[in-house]
Amino acid sequence: MKKFCRIMACLLVLIGLIAGSQVVDAQSIPCSPNVKGLHYNTPVFDASPALLSNLPYDILQCYIIADSILRSEEARIFTNDFFKRFDKKEVTYDNDTLNYAYKYLYKISDYDPLLFWEHLRKSGDKKIHTSHLYDKLTDCIEKSPNGQQKRRLFRSFWILHIYVDTTIFMVYDSTNKWHKDFTIVYAQVLDTIKGKIIPNINTAYIYEPESDEELFDNDSPPSIETKITLPNSTNLVFDYCNQWLLEASDEYVYWNGELQGAMKDKDGNPWIKPKKEYIVLLAPNYECSNDGQNYYALWPVGGSYPRGMHPIENGNVIDEKNVWGWGNSVPINVFKQNLNAIIDSIKNYGE
Repeated sequence: MKKFCRIMACLLVLIGLIAGSQVVDAQSIPCSPNVKGLHYNTPVFDASPALLSNLPYDILQCYIIADSILRSEEARIFTNDFFKRFDKKEVTYDNDTLNYAYKYLYKISDYDPLLFWEHLRKSGDKKIHTSHLYDKLTDCIEKSPNGQQKRRLFRSFWILHIYVDTTIFMVYDSTNKWHKDFTIVYAQVLDTIKGKIIPNINTAYIYEPESDEELFDNDSPPSIETKITLPNSTNLVFDYCNQWLLEASDEYVYWNGELQGAMKDKDGNPWIKPKKEYIVLLAPNYECSNDGQNYYALWPVGGSYPRGMHPIENGNVIDEKNVWGWGNSVPINVFKQNLNAIIDSIKNYGE
């Protein structure tokens, strides 16, 4: 029975194209000239899947097997029938097939999240669309025991303990009240709770306009794009929009008809502050593609107050709305132990 479940789990795990980060001398975003500010890019691979020699054997094997399965019409029919059984309540959301699927899915996405994300972007000639299947699986996991926590784990491509070196305020578009300005965060990764391989900062660029007219001209391609200058200790860069709400139930704040930055703390100060530690949940945000190369931003994951950026104060993780269910102020070691306990229950299922 276990062997059967593992085979069916491979059917449900969405793995196919292998890709990763490397240095690319891109000087603009040719497919989206209105994208301004911080972004990353990915390399181009001719093969799908691209069989990289540095992958661990078990990860490589999963990519090859699942790629073959995802191209199968029989597998597509089985998968559709499998999910329909939940609607008919013929099976529960805590069953062997799903749990083995979560196990292999987490294992592969944890090894190199960007590699995994690249696969989600490209379905090619597969009979099963990988992104759709991923969404179905995360919907199912939300209905399993500890479902909200598990869904947050799966939707976060990286969960990191960081120390912030410095921050930069950047106006993207003064004419857009919903996404007017961003905070760019330069940080040190102190611990990787999820995501063993973090984005290569040598693929990060900041578009620097020559004039205000160019900054707000969405029809003209960017003329200047430079690799960002980083503190020596920095190995992670991401940004977030200052107009985002801390959570969906919050209200936007206006002053003299102008939308104010909503990503503030309770004292009205910017949320992320230099020389402080945080637990952050991050994911790629797709910008566009050109000749097989993807461009993306690296943003905190929404759906959890405060948008997946938890301050650490006096050694405690601050979770004001208790979204994780462990209290409003949790010692950092206890917070990590609780997260790792859930992760271990997923990764070690059936052992």
